[in-house]
Amino acid sequence: MVFVLLLCGCGRGGKAVPKQEETVIVTVWTKDRHDAVFQEEKITEYNRTNKDHIKVEYKIFSDNYYQAMNTAFQSNHAPDLMAYTPEVFGAFFSKNYFADINPYMDEEFRQIFGSARFEGINAIGDRCYFLPTGASTSRLYYNKDIFRRVGIQRPPETMEELIADARMITEKLSGEGIYGFAANMKTSKAGIERSILRQGNRELGLEAGYDFQRGCYDFTAYQPLIEGWRELLSEDCAYPNCRELDIDPLRQMFSQGKIGMYMSYTHSEEGIYSHQFPMEAEWGCARLPVTAGVVKGSQNYTLSNGYLFNAQSEHLEEAWKVYRAVFTDLQYLKEYQMNGLGCSIIPWIIQMAKESGYEPKEESLLLLEDDQMWPRTPQELNSDAVNIKGLDWYDTMKKLIFSDADIKESLQDLTERYNEAYRKGISNNIGREVKNENFDPLKP
Repeated sequence: MVFVLLLCGCGRGGKAVPKQEETVIVTVWTKDRHDAVFQEEKITEYNRTNKDHIKVEYKIFSDNYYQAMNTAFQSNHAPDLMAYTPEVFGAFFSKNYFADINPYMDEEFRQIFGSARFEGINAIGDRCYFLPTGASTSRLYYNKDIFRRVGIQRPPETMEELIADARMITEKLSGEGIYGFAANMKTSKAGIERSILRQGNRELGLEAGYDFQRGCYDFTAYQPLIEGWRELLSEDCAYPNCRELDIDPLRQMFSQGKIGMYMSYTHSEEGIYSHQFPMEAEWGCARLPVTAGVVKGSQNYTLSNGYLFNAQSEHLEEAWKVYRAVFTDLQYLKEYQMNGLGCSIIPWIIQMAKESGYEPKEESLLLLEDDQMWPRTPQELNSDAVNIKGLDWYDTMKKLIFSDADIKESLQDLTERYNEAYRKGISNNIGREVKNENFDPLKP
């Protein structure tokens, strides 16, 4: 840990100058950019006013967050507080890197945030590792002004409609530099998590290729979806450089009226178009389209705005003070919700925001009845337990979308590689079997 020492020596005449208390540096790392201005203002205020001689250093790592965390743990330089992501938690939980926060909770805290305790997710055994205050899933975002220009009456509900609408926009408006669809496929994981991962919940009843009823991976079911995406990201329908497109440049083009539709998270976009990329055109969001309109499952949502505590930190008490004074302060959380920066799952905050007049721009920015929390796949439970040889499913999907590789053959190979790694993890006592024959993807 880093200390800033504010010490003075003796004054003249042998009188000792009172020693100022040491300032403790509490490091906080996050992956989110959409709320950067809000967070930095709150942290600046905390650093200026707190009486505990604590200074918060706040760093944003965005798409390289996992890599930064991996390097930090390996070099013993991990932050005191780190934003929860399923990937980080799944990769490092078994290594005992995260502290149990139960001992720090008082009765008031438990009363307010107790509903955010989920057995098997953040509460495992008699320990609790983080408490999320928000949730996020994916939606289709669309420019209503562009829809009106080309005569589209409503957002598409099927992949077939999505492709047809994207093609119409591109055909009619590409001469003006306006395209029907775009996806942030520069990093395959970032792009596919926003789209195909969640479409697979609804359309196939699978989570990241995993079938909980059968207790195995099966990527072959994604073939119609990948065939649709190959067409959707063709030059007839989409912005021509999606293969190298990152999310913020995509959002900027959308805000400028250059993109008709794209897919992204519910927790971020309202704030993005109010603050980061102010947008004059009218936009909306809708459920993700599925092939032929067939819905076999609910849509999984991800817990967000939770913070993991470094078990090796020398400043856990100070980190908890920061967490309570900033990230779980009720006024902070209410403002966060009302600024459109996230979707709260804390009843107290939802009610406070409602009483203050908050209404979301679109109802579908909130969790809907068919948004449900799913169990975690074997790889999410412990990434070391499903150690894949070759391309993972994110990179495989991207390769199939942007090439003429045989989809059926590639998905069969992907299925075999994942199941081989899964069985090996079980046999080596690293992982465990995850199976529920009564699992209902509509009510997971």
